[in-house]
Amino acid sequence: MGTKRGAGAAIGWAALSIVIPGAAHLRAGYRLLGLGLLGLFLAAGVAVALVVASVGGWAMATQAAWASAISGGAIGVGVAWGLLVVASYTVLRPRRRLVWSDGVALLLVAAVVSPFVVASQTVSEADATLTDVFNAPEPTPINHADPWAGRARVNILLLGGDGARGRNGTSIRTDSVNVASIDVRTGDTVLFALPREMENAPFPRGSVMGRLFPPPKGFYIAGAGRESEDLLNGVWAYADTHPALFRNSPTRAPDAVKGAVGEILGLKIDYYVLVNMWGVARLIDALGGVRIHVEQDICYGVGRSDGGVIKAGTRRLNGNDALWYGRARDHDGSSCAGGDNHTRMRRQHCVISAMLDQLDPANVLLKFKQLAGAARQTFRTDIPRGLLQDLVPLADKVKGARVGTLSIVPPRYNPAYPDFPRIRADVRRAILRSHRAPATVAAGTPSATPSGTPSGTPSSTPSARPSGTPSRTAMASSGKLADSCVA
Repeated sequence: MGTKRGAGAAIGWAALSIVIPGAAHLRAGYRLLGLGLLGLFLAAGVAVALVVASVGGWAMATQAAWASAISGGAIGVGVAWGLLVVASYTVLRPRRRLVWSDGVALLLVAAVVSPFVVASQTVSEADATLTDVFNAPEPTPINHADPWAGRARVNILLLGGDGARGRNGTSIRTDSVNVASIDVRTGDTVLFALPREMENAPFPRGSVMGRLFPPPKGFYIAGAGRESEDLLNGVWAYADTHPALFRNSPTRAPDAVKGAVGEILGLKIDYYVLVNMWGVARLIDALGGVRIHVEQDICYGVGRSDGGVIKAGTRRLNGNDALWYGRARDHDGSSCAGGDNHTRMRRQHCVISAMLDQLDPANVLLKFKQLAGAARQTFRTDIPRGLLQDLVPLADKVKGARVGTLSIVPPRYNPAYPDFPRIRADVRRAILRSHRAPATVAAGTPSATPSGTPSGTPSSTPSARPSGTPSRTAMASSGKLADSCVA
């Protein structure tokens, strides 16, 4: 009992005890204690597995109470495992103490405890980030057995906004407007892309914006010039900068945009997610850049001190260059390309896709704190945190499901004179088609064309603008995506 061994053997058995708790005590002759330690750790592992199976992994990962428990539990397990290494080394340590073997034993303890400390810090940081981003109150308790309250689809508004940089004031312009309509049973999804310059946006009857901007004109401000504040991308800013009209409601801006987009598409918008473009740049920098294939030189900020050129070729772009790659629309008349609003929409999708394709799990873990900090400045949403345990598995379904797209862009759709009944009819057809065929629904294709309406036919709906008032937005050609972004 308690026979002492050589220093090397003591270190070896202590290391083995990290994997098989109690092994060193069994070797030293303490059979009951060794078996007890092994049984205790096995029982703890089984208990954890049962809790995860009963509660659900996503629930534990997304709920604040479980995050606190996991963070504290990680520290507890780390300390217990570290003490086990100390005890395992002690029962077999030579009578004559050797500094080197004691030092190696301490390193073993540090190697065991450190991952648990890092895990605890990571969970705490993730919990704080989720709390900051998903801070919307739950209007009613969520029934996780039926989180969608019997709905067949959930519609999430995805907005990309530029909150202040290079612009007077701090109001957000939602320059990217998309809706993901998801079948909650299969995950089959249709993405609807709307142009930022759409005019005469309608609003729900009875809403504040609906009373301020009634039909047929909708969102129209007399005397506003080109690139004015009454295009679709100005709805958020208008509501945000007129708080008194909305009784200072903190949700006035997103509610106004959700109402407008819902009326345009004929859908009930359930939630929104706003991505700050400059926050995306910080995320890309935190990840170490994103690899993109640029087929032609891209100019941005022509004539400005912060302008530049993104050279053609396959390269790793930093956050600033990746952002301007997606946003550039200026050109100087030379071979340096820019692009119209609709080309810009597709480039932005390309950047996001490249980011997701090139995420390195090891890099994410290594830079988690920087990524979490950037995420807090990047995302805003009205999705309550309690819904995440249901929404994350739904998002996982979408990855393996069929995804169609319908882009409400020229030449098929005229954002200056939008035909909303036609748009809504196409939206209904796109959703119905998503249940039957995996083919992508694209603007201008026969599959997205209502019966009896030739593809590309201009809207026959009269403009809601006063007679003789010229449109402030030209029908830009949809063009083709010059940059395939394949790297």
